Amino acid sequence: MLMKKGKEWALSCVAVSAVALMGMGTTVYADSTNNDNTNSENTADTSSTKTGAVNNALGSVATTQVANSNTAVTQATNDAVPDGGHVSDDFSNESQNQLGYASNFHVFANEAHLNAHTNGNVAVGDFYGNVNFGTNIKDGALEKEVSYIQTPHNIASSSFVNSNETRANKVVFGEDNDIDVTNPNRPSINGTNLDHITASGDDDAINADEIYQDKNGNEYIDIKNYLNDFLSNKSTSLTNKTPQLTVTDSDFPDKNQRVINLQDYAVTDDNNIVIDLDPSVLNTDTPIYIYGLSADKGGTNIIINVDTKGANPYNVNSQIRLIYNDGTANNNVERPNQETEFFDDNHLLWNFYDSTASDKLYTGQVNINRPFQGSVLAPKATVEVGQNLDGNIVADKVIINAETHRWDLQDNSDKETEYDKPVTIPGEIPDGWNNFEKPNIDNPDIPEEEKDIDPDTGGLVDPEEPSTEKPSTEKPDTEKPDTEKPGTGEEDNNTEDNNGNEEDNNTDENTDGEGNLITNGGSEGSDTNKDLSNGLLPGVVGNNKDESQTPSTSNTNESGTLPQTSETTGILATIAGLILLAFGLILKATHIKKEN
Repeated sequence: MLMKKGKEWALSCVAVSAVALMGMGTTVYADSTNNDNTNSENTADTSSTKTGAVNNALGSVATTQVANSNTAVTQATNDAVPDGGHVSDDFSNESQNQLGYASNFHVFANEAHLNAHTNGNVAVGDFYGNVNFGTNIKDGALEKEVSYIQTPHNIASSSFVNSNETRANKVVFGEDNDIDVTNPNRPSINGTNLDHITASGDDDAINADEIYQDKNGNEYIDIKNYLNDFLSNKSTSLTNKTPQLTVTDSDFPDKNQRVINLQDYAVTDDNNIVIDLDPSVLNTDTPIYIYGLSADKGGTNIIINVDTKGANPYNVNSQIRLIYNDGTANNNVERPNQETEFFDDNHLLWNFYDSTASDKLYTGQVNINRPFQGSVLAPKATVEVGQNLDGNIVADKVIINAETHRWDLQDNSDKETEYDKPVTIPGEIPDGWNNFEKPNIDNPDIPEEEKDIDPDTGGLVDPEEPSTEKPSTEKPDTEKPDTEKPGTGEEDNNTEDNNGNEEDNNTDENTDGEGNLITNGGSEGSDTNKDLSNGLLPGVVGNNKDESQTPSTSNTNESGTLPQTSETTGILATIAGLILLAFGLILKATHIKKEN
């Protein structure tokens, strides 16, 4: 009897000791959670080992104690930090934009690693912010910037951009984070001070309550489900759209001058232009010029579906160069990679997919190896940025190793982009007389026409006098044969003598050495003297505004291309020559009349 009681007493002592030890272990775990995330992982493993031992010794009584202890260390939200609410409180464009709510964030991903300056906001699950981020204030066009970070594994103190009279901030963190707002001008997240946002201020101040937190199980946006559901379905639906144009790299006649002119293609019923690209197109190490984008907020959106065909990784080796239509001939504007608050001109979405997958979703890695412009959609993939990129980056995982810039994709619009005047390429003859530079015809009395008149005598300068600017061996007569302008022999001889210097003066100012009109386009840094017409797509099958993209054998312009120099130079030169010929005859007749 005594032995039995002794054993019960001994077991009771062991149980009490075990519970005490367990309590000490969980207390250490709670302290380490608040101070060191890395240590807390190791402590959690140790705590689990201790818990297992206790459970074996004590059964259900010890299990109850462990459950209570774990509940005690759960991170409590700070009542002084307001609830972040839901993304729909701040944005209402989900149904109007191809990217839904993700269009309002520069980086939207389950996981993001920022290793280079990121000029934009984020909505990220697991966040590794090794550098600062946030959209810099340039012209005050962006009135409010919102960021959402569920789990900041590390974050730079210099993150975000200070608010001012033109910009308000809203930063929302996940529920399981320790936010300290004791110093409202320098709140902290998990022990890291945040220098550029405030916790509270005057009720009338713009920067009041800039830091928020998920509360009571609510998430500002369920990033994982949004990627798996809305954005994945969107990506698949875009790949199923009938394209206006399907391109492989071999379709470009000149691999060094690859041009897609948007004005050649009709829009879809929902005011988009859809283009399908073979993997070879972006793999090629030469730029792609996209002409005719609208700078207006309500312009036509361009969807480019890029088929990776399962390649992993898929390397983007083509620089993307964008030329905008501003409604005037020969005055196209090239957009550079840049920091900006102006997003109205982003009408370009690149959707990376995999035609070999049953759901067409690409699960590999996209490497951006050249400067890139336009928003990227790859909801199941990793996107690693190695060169400047402007747009939204929507992916499962994003790695930024080069500076990127926020440039939000614009909402859908039913306003089709209009081309008041043709979009022309630098160095290309415009298609049509209305675009031809002809000052001597519209205004025959301007001073330029008086260059061949002697100011002392009022007579014409001797046409036999050699020109120092252009040799008389120039080929005007070979481009304008006599058969194209019926007349007497005397008229032909007079034009021959007078035409040399007169026509050469115009050619010097407006044409190159071969008589082709020089038109300037593009912006600083662009190849303004390069004739890109050779890079257009003369043999690509697609849907044109008026006819099939299949090349025809007629004399009309081949569809899918801009007007070709070879088809227009001779005609325009002939017309110009004939008009100058008539003008020369008038001058000669006037001179003869004065002499009589």
